Amino acid sequence: MTSAQGKAPRCVALVGPYLSGKTTLLESILHVTGAIPRKGTVKDGTSVGDGSAEARARQTSVEISTATTEFLGDKWTILDCPGSIEFAQETRNALMAVDAAVVVCEPAIDKALTLAPILRFLDQHRIPHMLFINKMDAAPHRVAEILAALQEVSERPLVLRQVPIRDGDAITGYVDLVSERAYRYRPDQPSDQVPIPPAVTERERQARAQMLESLADFDDALLEKLLEDQIPPKEDIYKNLTGTLTRDMIVPVFLGAADKDHGVRRLMKALRHEAPPPDVSRDRLGLPKGDGPLVAIFKTYHVPHMGKLSLARVWREPEAPRRLLLTTFVIAVAIRVPLPRAVRMTRRSREAARLWEYRA
Repeated sequence: MTSAQGKAPRCVALVGPYLSGKTTLLESILHVTGAIPRKGTVKDGTSVGDGSAEARARQTSVEISTATTEFLGDKWTILDCPGSIEFAQETRNALMAVDAAVVVCEPAIDKALTLAPILRFLDQHRIPHMLFINKMDAAPHRVAEILAALQEVSERPLVLRQVPIRDGDAITGYVDLVSERAYRYRPDQPSDQVPIPPAVTERERQARAQMLESLADFDDALLEKLLEDQIPPKEDIYKNLTGTLTRDMIVPVFLGAADKDHGVRRLMKALRHEAPPPDVSRDRLGLPKGDGPLVAIFKTYHVPHMGKLSLARVWREPEAPRRLLLTTFVIAVAIRVPLPRAVRMTRRSREAARLWEYRA
């Protein structure tokens, strides 16, 4: 199964500390991509994620939540991973089955240290990841201060991709540092493109120069252009960003507020263009090469009256009938509905795939 543009479906994990807003970000992603008609909330118990009775009661993630969506013709599976330290192993297992991760954090300097274990694991396993600084509508610190605190716990250089547009203390939009286009937020709607405000011009120029200098550390051709005061083409910058993310050399940083959908469409566009495809992820993991089906089981649920159900990442697809069976199986687990008898996982279908279980 491939997307409308010929790309294989990709899988991304939302990870981050407790209460950073991962489930709210999942809800926002599903809303802006059209997968759900309106957003629910964790507080009201109406979110797609945190659907179990225990998660609803505690108003926090206690297991992986999964959802599928499509954005501009590309298909995605999103894994919303619990942030509490008690479920750290579950998050690590999920990370070994994704193409990229989005690390969600709050804009609070005193909470930066809570990201250290997650970032360390991602770097140890060379998992491409982006940073989404959530709740920027109520940020108590300036972006430069937040970024400096986060850099202290990241082995990889953090590369800011946006600068905020402010109206007093309120953030009303952003300037994209690659395209050099400004956007103003609209509640629950796509942002409007606007001229770059004069008050932001100097900050944008400095931030863009810092971004290019960070990328030039890994690209001699780009470094040569900068030394000669040449402006690199935007296409080259995007290509460089894709390559350095895929090799886990940098961590792109995006800003937003998931409960208002601010910055979420820009995040999805970055994932669409820059997150590696499954074949690159297979090579990164060192999975066996070949033509046969290859599946990774990374989570098993114990569901009352149904028994064990497992989440699987299909790294190499089986032939069409069994591919449909596996796809339906994963979706059914994700939305917590019984599988039709015709597509229940049978002993024969399990034996048809080579199962690889990851223990981090």
